[in-house]
Amino acid sequence: MNTTITIPVSTGLNLVCEPGHEESLNVALAHLSAVIESINRAKKSPLLSKYIETVLSRFLGETHYSPKSKMMITSRFEKLSKVLTGERPDMKVSELDEEATRTLKAELPLMLRKNQRSASQGTNVETYYRLFNRIANEAFTENLISKPIKIKATRTKKSKISKPFSDADLTSLFSGWPYQTAQKVDQDAHSYRFWLMPLALFTGGRLNELCQLRVHDIIQDAHGVDLISINDHGHQKSIKNDQSRRQIPICSALKDLGFLDFVLERRQAEGEDALLFPELTYHPTHLYSRNPSRFFCGPSTGAGYIGERCSHTREGGWNFKSFRRTFALRLENSGIPKSIIAYLLGHRSGSSDVTAKHYLSMPFSVYMLEQIELGLTYNLDLSQIKWSNYKILLLGQAGRRKRGRPTTKL
Repeated sequence: MNTTITIPVSTGLNLVCEPGHEESLNVALAHLSAVIESINRAKKSPLLSKYIETVLSRFLGETHYSPKSKMMITSRFEKLSKVLTGERPDMKVSELDEEATRTLKAELPLMLRKNQRSASQGTNVETYYRLFNRIANEAFTENLISKPIKIKATRTKKSKISKPFSDADLTSLFSGWPYQTAQKVDQDAHSYRFWLMPLALFTGGRLNELCQLRVHDIIQDAHGVDLISINDHGHQKSIKNDQSRRQIPICSALKDLGFLDFVLERRQAEGEDALLFPELTYHPTHLYSRNPSRFFCGPSTGAGYIGERCSHTREGGWNFKSFRRTFALRLENSGIPKSIIAYLLGHRSGSSDVTAKHYLSMPFSVYMLEQIELGLTYNLDLSQIKWSNYKILLLGQAGRRKRGRPTTKL
């Protein structure tokens, strides 16, 4: 007599075969292991929001990131989590599927546009898609989802490279109010507004690398070469990566402007540990470069000092990084070795040691200074620009009431 066949699959779940349907049972048994695996996967699956935090922790632990980079990466992972689990906080990793990718592609661009603060700040959804693909890939590798999931890039995006300044651009930039001899201007005169442009143009330094400098970072080595030390030694200082640590010779152009006199004044006023530019303050996200970035670049493309002096830069592509780009191209066009340029920019990977071995007849710092003096050829007249003139402007504004709404005292 035929009887009903019952096969336990999992707790509370049985496979039942009625008499006469044994052939169907054979088909079902072939897929039973996959069913059991799927059930077990769902049972042990963590919440997707918690898993995204786990992947983020792994991501940050793989390499050295500056505090600003860590904050930016963390923000991106949090946005992914918000889009994927915002309406389903109890969503598990095992529920990650193609529907989730469609949700992400539909809602993420809207979120990014909503939070966009300036016209020059791109949404860059492809970056978020790559991070999602990493999360999905790790989930598949750990058998938390049954099949691989991937969002294909909607377009191939090349890295945007800041455009260099022409000699005409530089002439216009260095003809603005910080470099004029007039003693009265309708602008707040701060030391960084005078120094950051020439420093970037003659050192190739990144904006925050220059903004966070302290007096003790301006040194002279045993060979008499004055140097700017780019490092992360000190409170609230950071660098982009390990290759960013370097010492950049101070060329004659900066000395002629009065840079070493300015450093001496800061040393005498506040000591070795003082910020080189005392007006700047630290911000957890923007580090020391927030106010300078706003001044030079503005809240949107062309709204700052650069756009005011060079109207064509309002079209996009020019910003403070353009000084660094200009520095690199002028050295390259002058035939300076790529290893030297890489070192000065902080892009090196042991290149300084290799280069030093090739120039044993001359101290490395002396050779680097020689290359900068030879390679940086700008058709730019700076002879009338002096820190001493700008100091008069600073003194003239001392004690002046600042513009804007006064602070309300409680």
